[in-house]
Amino acid sequence: MSVYTENHIAIVDDPRSEKRIVYLPLAGYAQKMTKAETEELTLRLCGEQTTAASAKVETILSKLSERKKEIFQTSHTAEGLRSLMLLPNNKCNFSCSYCYSASGRTNEEISPRLIEAGLNYFLNRERAKGQRLSISVLGGGEPLLSWNILKPSLEKALMLIEERDVSCPISLVTNGSICTDEIIQFCLLHHISLSVSFDILEDVQNAQRGQWKKVSKNINRFADAGLDVALNTVISNKNVVKMTEMIEHLRSYHPHVKKVSFKTLITNHYFHNTDERRAYYNAFIVEFFKAKTLADKYGIWLTCSYMNTCLCLVDRYCPGKFVITSEGDISICHTVGSKRDELYKDFVFGKIDEATGKVYINEEKLCRILSFDVTKSEKCQDCPARWHCAGGCYADRFQLSETEHEAYCESMRAFLALYLIYKYKL
Repeated sequence: MSVYTENHIAIVDDPRSEKRIVYLPLAGYAQKMTKAETEELTLRLCGEQTTAASAKVETILSKLSERKKEIFQTSHTAEGLRSLMLLPNNKCNFSCSYCYSASGRTNEEISPRLIEAGLNYFLNRERAKGQRLSISVLGGGEPLLSWNILKPSLEKALMLIEERDVSCPISLVTNGSICTDEIIQFCLLHHISLSVSFDILEDVQNAQRGQWKKVSKNINRFADAGLDVALNTVISNKNVVKMTEMIEHLRSYHPHVKKVSFKTLITNHYFHNTDERRAYYNAFIVEFFKAKTLADKYGIWLTCSYMNTCLCLVDRYCPGKFVITSEGDISICHTVGSKRDELYKDFVFGKIDEATGKVYINEEKLCRILSFDVTKSEKCQDCPARWHCAGGCYADRFQLSETEHEAYCESMRAFLALYLIYKYKL
């Protein structure tokens, strides 16, 4: 593996042949090359003349000046936060085996006044002026348990969005256990998309989340009504080799659902050791591309966190979120929504005062969080996935050991190689 940082060129091994893949992220170009051709390219990049004259090498060199893509630069201030995530409560009617927030659950429910103050701040016409924003409602817990609070709050948000006159899509993440005509009609009327956490296969859902029959029925009820429904499916050791089966099942049982995201586990307590973690990552990557091929055939949009990182170039894995917790705190990440959460002190950078309705931001702390740049390390500098992975999840940096994180890095590089083959039909 070789990386030429100045020219943004990466040379990675093709896992399916003895050839190599030369990748130009800024030019949006990739090409398979033989070992001899990559050696010629390396010499030419170092300014040396060669007797060989490969057409592929000349093509690569001619594309060095092309810049079809830009690297998104993360803002270090609250002004640059464009995604609001609302955690309306810290209570849930499920007990999912892999839940990242169960240990921080307090049964708190946010007050309407806190939501209103947060929306007024985030959607202020002078903040992030002219920028496209987004709003997501998720857990914490199960947000639809707080529908009586959510509905008027979303109506307030829609009013503020209209005043801004800038696109701001709203999405709602649910476990799918609650479905009423009122919720369906409200979401249809206001073009609110739904994302249902659902493990698709009956035996897996019942083992890890429960209530397969009820959730499956509600998903079809949402989708049949015409709502934009996507599925969030957590991939564990129980279903990591069943991804193609899941796509077949989705097509048969939920024909109106055309979007699904396979999510890698984000809990740090699932794996017993690094080797087990590495084996899981490897299986996920191989099985994902099998499922992706099948999903493409059926017209189903399938993605995952690895895939999402490959679609764009960024200087930081996550640009940060404006997360309003049920307690009125403002967190940088939706996985930290309670004072009981392990990373609470590191991730919370603001507070909403319920009495005054004022939002207080610790700009110095926020800047420190968003300035955290692991890509300056030698390991990241020489990584072909540098501008995709961009250092990896900020929360993982706190929770994973160096060897555990290296297992993720290996998997990101392996995924990128297969993605390039898929994307550029190599």
